[in-house]
Amino acid sequence: MWKKISVLAMSTVMIGALAACGDDDANSNNSSNNNNNTEQTTDSNSNSNTTSDLNNKKFSMSYTDAIEIFKNKHPKTDITSVELSQELGKYVYTIDGVDDNNEYEMKFDADTKAILQDNNEKLDAEDANGKERANEKLDLDGIKTPQEAMTAALKQQAGTVSEWTIEREMNQTYFEVKIINGNQKFDMKLDAKTLAVLSTEQDD
Repeated sequence: MWKKISVLAMSTVMIGALAACGDDDANSNNSSNNNNNTEQTTDSNSNSNTTSDLNNKKFSMSYTDAIEIFKNKHPKTDITSVELSQELGKYVYTIDGVDDNNEYEMKFDADTKAILQDNNEKLDAEDANGKERANEKLDLDGIKTPQEAMTAALKQQAGTVSEWTIEREMNQTYFEVKIINGNQKFDMKLDAKTLAVLSTEQDD
């Protein structure tokens, strides 16, 4: 009699233990699924923040439009730098200019043409009285287009273009094109009029 009761009790305990294990497995599976969903969401969000390739990308505003607005707003200045880059998810033209005693910077949304920023400040004494103007004024006459510069750069280095700039150094106006290829980043400088490659540097 006691043996039968003991066997029944043991059976009941074993059934309960198996049921509990089943619940634990189900909870573990649910937890694993939730973790997978979180990882997928994170991956999706991180992919949405990647920089697009500027090569062949079209915008409502051209860089010449941005320069024209800058010159109309600050007619006595010379342009010292033109840049197209991505800032906070927007593609932005940054136009820098200078007169004899002040420097200016305007930013434009390349898609909406909105003016995002219009700042100016006094030059330091060593740059005032036309010194910075003489040293950094861009020669924009007869230069190639940014599209031509990007195409030429990509023939030398495969990848995607993240931004470009027009600048001047040693009396030479040039394009600087930034290219990303996997985990590698390259800065390529090309003569603005001939597109001859002046230098290529790989960022760490």
